[in-house]
Amino acid sequence: MALALGPEGRSGQADRVAQAIRWCRITQNADIISLSLGGDPSESMAFRSETVEAVTEALDAGIFVVAAAGNNGMRSSVDDVSVPASLVGVIAVGASTSKGGIWLNSSKGSETDPHSGLDRVFPNQKPEVTAPGVRMFSTASTSISPPYAYSTGTSDSTVLVAGALALILELYGDAIRGEDGILDADEMSLVKRALATSALAGEETDSGHHQKRGYGDLNAVSWAEQVAFELNLD
Repeated sequence: MALALGPEGRSGQADRVAQAIRWCRITQNADIISLSLGGDPSESMAFRSETVEAVTEALDAGIFVVAAAGNNGMRSSVDDVSVPASLVGVIAVGASTSKGGIWLNSSKGSETDPHSGLDRVFPNQKPEVTAPGVRMFSTASTSISPPYAYSTGTSDSTVLVAGALALILELYGDAIRGEDGILDADEMSLVKRALATSALAGEETDSGHHQKRGYGDLNAVSWAEQVAFELNLD
């Protein structure tokens, strides 16, 4: 399902975002929530905001949350990915170009988790992964004809990662969930670990993680193969 959250087609107030996340969790029983939105990681974004609480509830319920890292890479005053991408269980997605480079405006991640004050560690360093997000040709407002346009940003990258994850859950969802049929934190971490391990590393990720590229570029096939390997599936 897709939600614009308001008649103007924008996310609007944080309470609308929280309501939409809870609707996906409670009413729709979603497996993945993809959030092409985010707020600046500043003091104005309370760590216990409605959006953060709703995302935490979704994670606790065994729902994967994939969120845009943000488009603040050129702003020196912003030193972390957007909220809620900054939450430890969320998969934060940065943007890469068609030639494989890092999009300059893709937000960088901090080495420290602002929510806990602890250093971020594998596989939860931010962002976790990058995916194509520059001049993505897609559907647009029906007010233009034809209703197609180019779009750029980490929001575009986010949907690619969410789509790849959906295919992986289609293939291995039952095996990932185990005998109880419910995703727990360890099982979700397995999927994130497979994502980090399978990502296509560039020169920037030789040390393991880069503040903009994350663990590397999305490789959906290798991600699925790594999940199968982690689960000891033939």
